[in-house]
Amino acid sequence: MDSKHIEQTFSEVSKTTGWAVDKRISLAVTNIYLGRGQKFDARLHTEAVNVIKKNEGWTSPLRSHLLHVAAAFMVLKEESIESSLKLVNQNQQALNDAGFWKTSYTYLAALLMKNLEEAERARALYEEMKKHHKFLTSNEDIPYAALLGGREGALEERAATMNMYYKDLREHGFSMGNDLQWLSQIMTFESPVYSPGMVGKVLAIQKFFKDEKIKIKYAQYPTLGFLAVTGVGGNGLNEIVSNTRELESNKIFRWYKDMAFSTAVQQTMADNIKGQDIVDMAFSTSLEALMQAQQAAMMVSINAAIISTTNNSST
Repeated sequence: MDSKHIEQTFSEVSKTTGWAVDKRISLAVTNIYLGRGQKFDARLHTEAVNVIKKNEGWTSPLRSHLLHVAAAFMVLKEESIESSLKLVNQNQQALNDAGFWKTSYTYLAALLMKNLEEAERARALYEEMKKHHKFLTSNEDIPYAALLGGREGALEERAATMNMYYKDLREHGFSMGNDLQWLSQIMTFESPVYSPGMVGKVLAIQKFFKDEKIKIKYAQYPTLGFLAVTGVGGNGLNEIVSNTRELESNKIFRWYKDMAFSTAVQQTMADNIKGQDIVDMAFSTSLEALMQAQQAAMMVSINAAIISTTNNSST
């Protein structure tokens, strides 16, 4: 990991997104590009932003909360920006038709979906998840339902396994809530079949960071799942620790130390994924997309809160 490269890219992204955009969003966008090993191109990013603004109505989350995150995802797709935006809207409509309300999270799911058929399976998995966690399962789970619903295996079993992982981790001191639910969902990425070994991996990674005095906040629970599923070993975990410390001392992360950890994880995972067999590439790309979606979902919440606060203070 090259912290100077991160700093330089963040500076270019911030300049492009403008002063009105929260720095954490600029960091999330920086991670989307660097996580995919892509150089940030201000011209292409601005072009994507302009295409979204030209084609989306004022009420569309794509032109407010999700604007720069969506632009980054679209720039990285193989299709043209226009075609990519059209596909996002088709996916979004398919999710609406499947029974989801239109929100920032359906748009986020639409950015990640490969085809329209995934919408029905996403809805079916979402309903199965609700059977176990009626009040906990909400709009924020839709991107996970979309990506996990498209994977092989019985939806009922996947949802039941999520619930078992959730209960197991609760017994080991994890706090209940959305963050733990997301972690339990990610743990089923590789297989819908329950595996005590997967629980063991998550606990071992948590203990490793604790021993290294790196505090895992609730919002970072899902990160433990990404590391467990990707199979990041001891060397990778040591790298994350040293990179986190290096980034924490960087002026960008002075106010957002928790994002130093997330950034270090994303960079290490990207390196880990590059080293895998070509057979695993589809698996890895989906996992990477899911991790970036999780980061983006956090940014959506932050951005929505900022916009709400700004609107309230100006009335």
